[in-house]
Amino acid sequence: MIAVKRNEDLMCQLPRVRGTYQAFAELGMRSWFRTGGTAEVLFEPVDVQDLKDFMANRPCGVPLSVIGFGSNLLIRDG
Repeated sequence: MIAVKRNEDLMCQLPRVRGTYQAFAELGMRSWFRTGGTAEVLFEPVDVQDLKDFMANRPCGVPLSVIGFGSNLLIRDG
């Protein structure tokens, strides 16, 4: 999983993928400690190639955080 923090119109700028995008995704239940805030956009790739395509085609300058399975991760609530 990848959490992308940006503005609302970001969804329109993101590349076409086979995986899914979720706007304003709650991250608490995705972390080991079951705490955390919201990602403006969460991308869940279907496979490695989908992730590679996303990374190669995402808009320049879009910040992102790699979440993985959410273990060993603290997500700020604010």
